[in-house]
Amino acid sequence: MVTNEQRESAFIWLLDRLQEGQIAVPIIAREFSSEDWAFIFEGLPKQLRLELWQTLSEDKKSPILAAMRDDSREQLVSLLSAENIEDVARSSSAEHLVEILDVLPNKIAKSLIQKLTPEDTGLVEEALNYNDEQLGRYVNHEVSTVSKGILTKDLLQEIKVEKLPPYTDSVLVIDESGHYLGQIDINLLFDCDDGQDVMQVAEFSDHVLAADLDLFEASEAVKSSGRSMLPVINNQGKLLGRFSIKDAIDVYQEYYESQMSHMGRVSDEDLFAPVFTSSRRRAVWLGINLVTAFAASIVIGLFDKVLAEVVTLAVLMPIVASMGGITGSQTLTLTIRGLATGQLAKSNLQALGNKEVLVAFFNGLLWAAVISFITSIWFENNALSAIIAFAVVLNMVIAAIAGIAIPVLLDKMGIDPALAGSVILTTVTDVVGFFVFLGSASLLLL
Repeated sequence: MVTNEQRESAFIWLLDRLQEGQIAVPIIAREFSSEDWAFIFEGLPKQLRLELWQTLSEDKKSPILAAMRDDSREQLVSLLSAENIEDVARSSSAEHLVEILDVLPNKIAKSLIQKLTPEDTGLVEEALNYNDEQLGRYVNHEVSTVSKGILTKDLLQEIKVEKLPPYTDSVLVIDESGHYLGQIDINLLFDCDDGQDVMQVAEFSDHVLAADLDLFEASEAVKSSGRSMLPVINNQGKLLGRFSIKDAIDVYQEYYESQMSHMGRVSDEDLFAPVFTSSRRRAVWLGINLVTAFAASIVIGLFDKVLAEVVTLAVLMPIVASMGGITGSQTLTLTIRGLATGQLAKSNLQALGNKEVLVAFFNGLLWAAVISFITSIWFENNALSAIIAFAVVLNMVIAAIAGIAIPVLLDKMGIDPALAGSVILTTVTDVVGFFVFLGSASLLLL
């Protein structure tokens, strides 16, 4: 197995060779998985991707495409000819084909589906019944099954002869129609009597995943089950395949990487996406930020008279907004993490809210005292010191409330809190901070 350090070292070496015009794949690449190759391609500039792609054998290409991020996959496919795309797709398994269908030209996609075997056509059509967030779309069909009526001794002999798929700790029992009947722990087979029917030792536990289950929820279920895989069934009880602990880890990794990218408003953007494409995507969020900045400016404009009379207010304004912004972002991060891991629900939301408000209040008192003391020494104005202390405490408390309320509301609306939460939070803390600070100053100083 290739470690992250080895993979990254091989990537740097390969990048240097490609930039020098040499296509020399390192020896360790023989051990690369499709995920390792996907990592390599996503880090290469556009032209170098095509050069390296042409050196790969056909059997590697489809798994690599399936393992790549959506945007990177689309960028790579755009470099290939229709003939190249069709060759890759034709050598794909049903699982890989489902992954890459979305980025294929419609004409090629329809043509490929028509050329599939009846079995693969059924698998693809079943997968396409589910959306991108549902388990049924990505079910793994490499699963060890046995029909009811088989004796345990025959099953045990079959297991000794045949190579089981990775991450297999049980054999799944099905009937003639492919409906799931139960599972047999492989370790238990060694203690069974030779004449026992598999149904006598099979168990139908609660550890079964519905195909319409959310991918992240399915990953949580596998993690908490203590098993290396769980069966996946459709609404009619038919076995579609399995979802393994490796599949769950891949979902976790993709999820948390997407959270990190959302913080920078770049989502699933390819590192070397076309300039116009990247500009267009980011322009939307720059526009949203501009609107929120104007909202804060309008609030400041309401108090132009007090700013003209007391110029020192302009010096202190950023402190109020900044303290609220940091407080809100801390609570926002905590709330998003709770929503993502399933640890935050309606039943414990109020408890978290009470705790975060108290934390913000006590921190507000502490730092308001420090800010007030510095202000009184700097500007020799006790009234101004009291105003900024009051504004800091109130803005930090409101920021904590907003840090919980915003992601919860966005989540209910089906909007990713990690994508939009911080933009809205910044607007709230700026507007509230400026309004409280300048409004109080208007009442007390003019």
